[in-house]
Amino acid sequence: MNFFLTKLKRIGASILLPLIFSFLIFSPVNAQDNYKAEVKDISGREYYPAVKEALQGSKESIYVVMYQVSLHPYDKTTKVYKLIEELMCAKERGVELKVILDQNIDFVTGQDTYKWVAKGKNAWCFKVLKEAGIDVEYDNLTTYTHAKAIVIDSAIVIIGSSNWSESAFTKNAETNVLIKSKGLASELIEYFNTIKIDEKATGAIPVQEDGVFLSWQFLENPNLAGRMLTRQSERAFDLYLLLLREFDSNPEGRISLNYDKIAASLGLYDTMARTDYRRQITKSLRKLEKDYKLIKFEPEHNKNAIITLLSYDNPKKPYSMPKGWYLQIPDNYWEYGWNRQLSHRAKFCYLINLAYVSISNSAPWWFSSLDVLAGRFNVSEWVISKGMGELRSVNLIDVAYDSPKEGSYEALLAKSYKVLPLYDPEWLETEWGRLELSYGAEKLNKAREYAKIVFKENDPQVVEEIIALMDSFGEEQVKKAFAIVDKKSVSNSKRCYAYVKGILKNWQEQ
Repeated sequence: MNFFLTKLKRIGASILLPLIFSFLIFSPVNAQDNYKAEVKDISGREYYPAVKEALQGSKESIYVVMYQVSLHPYDKTTKVYKLIEELMCAKERGVELKVILDQNIDFVTGQDTYKWVAKGKNAWCFKVLKEAGIDVEYDNLTTYTHAKAIVIDSAIVIIGSSNWSESAFTKNAETNVLIKSKGLASELIEYFNTIKIDEKATGAIPVQEDGVFLSWQFLENPNLAGRMLTRQSERAFDLYLLLLREFDSNPEGRISLNYDKIAASLGLYDTMARTDYRRQITKSLRKLEKDYKLIKFEPEHNKNAIITLLSYDNPKKPYSMPKGWYLQIPDNYWEYGWNRQLSHRAKFCYLINLAYVSISNSAPWWFSSLDVLAGRFNVSEWVISKGMGELRSVNLIDVAYDSPKEGSYEALLAKSYKVLPLYDPEWLETEWGRLELSYGAEKLNKAREYAKIVFKENDPQVVEEIIALMDSFGEEQVKKAFAIVDKKSVSNSKRCYAYVKGILKNWQEQ
């Protein structure tokens, strides 16, 4: 210990003493052991280059326990990505790796607190490492693993306050040390092995009773779903999902295509002659074959066509069901006709919602920003914004936003999305009929216009509540309350129905 303190004084790191003492004295590591150690201050901007160099020099093992890794997988220029890259390079060199990530964090949105777990903050790190064959796990849901620690070759320990984030590496005031001590490294590894692991958080997706399995790769590959959107290949997009729905998991990837059935699902059966819809379907099949390399098409005159689904990775091989990192499209998506009612961009964004929910332990909520979504799925932020907006307007998702920073709402992005259950549009029309009979068309239309301000114009429950507010407070007061909210930016967390009710309640109590 004397050597340890001498080293600290030598580097002038008095600011680190509380950190080191609290770690050695109050942590579960055996405090009575004395470690002969060489200590180096790597606080502030020294942390990233020191960690990168240490990872590059690893020969036998790397053990990482990290509270937060803010990885943007499509931006390979970030320092965070470079460190993840070093882990993957170490794996290729034969270094044994073990990574444990925390999966607990609380976000406060409006009046409610949603507990985001696992895949909200560390999802992309988990996914990238898992796909690289690295042993990566989440702690269990009852444990807050707040450690930011790395042990290399059972001899080098890096601990401190830094998460792996661009802010920690370039902006924050962080304190960290690199300690060369086999004794401390051994004790730490022993302690890390006691962290309770979430055995269910393996990247595998729970299987639902029905629905279509769709790989993330279809959405992420720049030559597939995003390209279909930008090239306006909507019918090919819809048709491919229907082909997956018809697929029975046979190893040859083969489907006998019933033109009449597919035409009905696409909404063509009642609007075109048989010859015409067969021609349109054939045209889309040719696109899937030639432009996107997703199928092999073998037509037969006046008979069912034979379709072979092809692998995304190798078009010479047949398609097989995804085993991990997939989403499930519920059958109600087709049975309720949403594939015909939504725009192409809204359908694309609906699949994005299903994808993110599939890796969120806080479903039906999930978190991301427009720039990340646009980069990840190879489309513009405008497409994402408009698609999400349409889904919100038809009451298939809800959206919550960050609280304002320094009074500005313009720069805020959506904080979280909530996937709402699919509903039958015919039920919705029945509800509008019921409300019109109960309250009259004029009052219903006014209430729906007010509801539109808070993105709830297709929520019969909210619309009926607004009608009740008009009766209780008077239409003029309700109009004034909605006018206040209407002036707020769409990214203002107060532009919501709950805030309108709060305004009316405050007026009532005054």
